[in-house]
Parts: sequence; C-alpha cells; structure tokens
Amino acid sequence: MLATWIAFLLYAAAAIGLGWVAHRRHESGTAYWSAGRSLGAASVGLSISAGFLSVSWSCVYAVQLFYWYGLGAIWLITVPWIIALAGIYWLAGRYHDLPAFSQPEMVGMRFGRGARRIVALALAFVFLVWGGAEIYVAAILLAPLMGLSSGTMILMISLVVAVYATLGGFRAVVNTDKLQYTIVVLFILAMAWLAGQGLREEDETLRGAMLIGAKSGQSWNAWLAPGLLTILLTLAAYLPGWIFETDLWLRVQAARDPQAARRGVLLAALNGLLFVGLLPMFIGVAALAIFPVVDGQIPAVVGNEGDAIFAALVQSFAPAWLQLGVAVGLVAAAMSTIDTCSNVMALSIAYDLFELHEKPYSGRASQAVTATSVAAACLFALNTESLWDIFYLSSGILTTTVAFPVAAVFLPWATPRAVRWSATAGFAGTALAYVMESRGTLAALQPEALSGSGLAFIFWGILAAAAGALLGQFGSK
Repeated sequence: MLATWIAFLLYAAAAIGLGWVAHRRHESGTAYWSAGRSLGAASVGLSISAGFLSVSWSCVYAVQLFYWYGLGAIWLITVPWIIALAGIYWLAGRYHDLPAFSQPEMVGMRFGRGARRIVALALAFVFLVWGGAEIYVAAILLAPLMGLSSGTMILMISLVVAVYATLGGFRAVVNTDKLQYTIVVLFILAMAWLAGQGLREEDETLRGAMLIGAKSGQSWNAWLAPGLLTILLTLAAYLPGWIFETDLWLRVQAARDPQAARRGVLLAALNGLLFVGLLPMFIGVAALAIFPVVDGQIPAVVGNEGDAIFAALVQSFAPAWLQLGVAVGLVAAAMSTIDTCSNVMALSIAYDLFELHEKPYSGRASQAVTATSVAAACLFALNTESLWDIFYLSSGILTTTVAFPVAAVFLPWATPRAVRWSATAGFAGTALAYVMESRGTLAALQPEALSGSGLAFIFWGILAAAAGALLGQFGSK
C-alpha cells in the first residue's frame, strides 16, 4: 500500500511539473490547443501510442477480449486498429495540408458552422464517455492497492489530470504522453513476464488440458470464436470512426509537416501491433490457463468478466520489489488517455462550439473549459459499469456521426445538407437503437442473429446515417 502511495504521488508531481513547464510558454488562442503545430515525428508517434496504451483499452479491455475469445479476439481489436492506423497514414498528407486544426473546423470550412457544431457535440460526447471509462478502470485497479474507495480514487485521479492539463493545454498533454508511453510499455512488459511466471507454475495442470474461451465456450485457438456477425459488425462500427478518430488526428495536424506526421503514425502502428495485439494476446490466453473458467463461472479473482486480470497477476505472482513499478505503470497508463480524452472534449466545446480561441480572454476561458471537462468525465466515471457498452457505443457514434462529415471534406459531390442530416440522423439513430436494445424492445423488431450479437444498435445507426445522407443529398439544390 505504501509503495502505491509513493508511486502515485511521485508520478503526480512529475506530471504537474511537465504541465507547469508547458504553461510557462504562455500559449493562448489557437496555440493552446495545437502546440503551435510544431511536433516532430517522435512526439507524434509517442503521443498517439500513449493515447491508446491505456488502462481501460490496451491494458484491460484487450486482455479481457483475449480471455473471452482466445485468438479470435484479434478481429475485435487488433485487426481493426492496425487497419485504422494504415488509413490514417494514407490520409495524413491530405488532411495535414488543410489550414484547419480540428476535425469540426475542417467540416465547418467546407459545410458551414451548423455542420461544425453537430460534429463537435458528437465528439464531446464520445470523449466524455472514453475519459470517464479510463478514470473508472484506473480507480478500480488502484483503489485496493492504496486502501481507498473507488470513488475517492476517481476524485484523486481527476484532480491531478485537471491540474496539469489545464495549466499547459495540448502541449502539456503531449509532454506527459512521452513519459507515460515509456512507463506503460515497461508496465505491459512486466505483466507479460508475470503471465509467463504463472504459466510456468501451472504447467503440470496444462498438460493435455483444453483451454476454453471464458465467454465463447470454444477452444482458445478458434479464429472465429466471437462469431462472424459480431466480427463484421465490429469492423463496421470501428473502422470508419477509428480512421477519423479525433485524438489521433490532432497529433497528425500538430506535426510540423506531412512527413513528420506519417513517420509518427508508422511508429504508432508498430506499437499498436505489439501492445494492442501480441502482448495482450499472450497475457489473455495465459490467464485462461492460470485462472480457468470452472463450470461456466469466471473466477472471482479476475473480477467482473475478467476485467481485473492484471490485478490478479500482481497479487499472485509479483515479487515485492516489483510492486512499486507496477503501481507507477498503473498510474501512468491511467492518465495517458484521461488527459487526451479530456483535452479533445474541451477542444470540441471551447474551440469548435464557442470559438473561444478568437476571444481576447481565450487563455483563461480555455483553461476553465478544460477543468470543467475533466470534472464531467469524473462524474461519468462515478456511474460507469460496462466497458463493452462504453467502447461499442462511443465508437459507433464516431462511425455514424463523425466519419462521413470528415471524409466528405474531400468529396466534391457532398452538400452541406447531406452532411448535417447524416450526422444528426446517425447520432440520434445510434443512441435510440442503443436504448431500445438495452431495454429489450429492439429484439422483437429484428432477426434473432442480429439480436444475439449485442451490437444491433450500430447496424441501425449506420442505416440511419446513410438514410440522412441520401435524403439530404437528394433534397439539396
């Protein structure tokens, strides 16, 4: 417990110090949000990587998926992520040359202020959800190690992020990302080593045993264990939204030139293959052997459906000297994405909705919006339970509301009405279908196979967005 407190306080001091260094540059207006568009390739790549090397996503959710489905989980996280980064690499040159910095600004330059605000509202919602998820997962992992309630831990994490992100804006986020990347990489490697230790201790039990996915009930090496429909809906939900994911594009746009942007994306893709693919796969499958499902029940030691595998590995196999390093890794992994999500939410509100960067009081107003965004994510974290719903709903909103308007910037036939109607219908359709599916009312209106996937709301959201685009295009002059 003492080691975790020391780790948390040391890391918090380092992060706030980096925020203060960024603050002393006195960047305001657009520079507060863009870091002056001066980032090199290493800063771009490491900042993107730190954003996705998060507690909830690559450290918990990815491992959880491989624990649920075995090797077949690659279709639900690894494959779409690598394809998305390849798409960003291909598009980086075209988008970087635009004078606009944020995605809503790009959309607004082509399709008007109304379209800009719709996209900005959708992004603020998505990154509120993601930021809250990060705080929630970090809190449930750190709270037992520090002897605190999860609610108290949520408040402490939010306070630290609010201080350094508010002080230095986007530059503070990028500066802390480099430190966070290094620590999180060491943390994930340590978790893989602990999983290997566990396998060595369990090798007698493993001989001749058939490892079964905790959720699929199929062999760990079944490549289509999640089910073909779930895989296809996942690709449909994730790919358009991830290719145009705002926090990644902010790094691309903040690069000093297109070459630096593309080199940075290549570095991020390599990290994605290792730390969203290979290592989570090893840890998740190893956990199936170390903490096997018994009579269809996931053991309590790995938490709710396998979301505490890292904590179980630490408690079971970590030597005392590794406890401090693990604690530092958890803190860094938590804050690497919390600050990113809060920054994007604040950017969408301050920069795109209210355009505060053009006001004479832009500095303090932008800081106030940043602090408020962290507070909102904190409140969301206090009411969070399911990572599955969080990631699919938010990614679905990105796909149905943001992807088409941003892609349409380079489509000569697209009209302002088509973009506005598509974004509005996509957001409303996805949200409505999600509520109906959650309450069970959608099951009676659709095929059983679609209901069984648990992702039908994404299918209906995509249809709503497409219908909005067609009606808007047809009705435009």
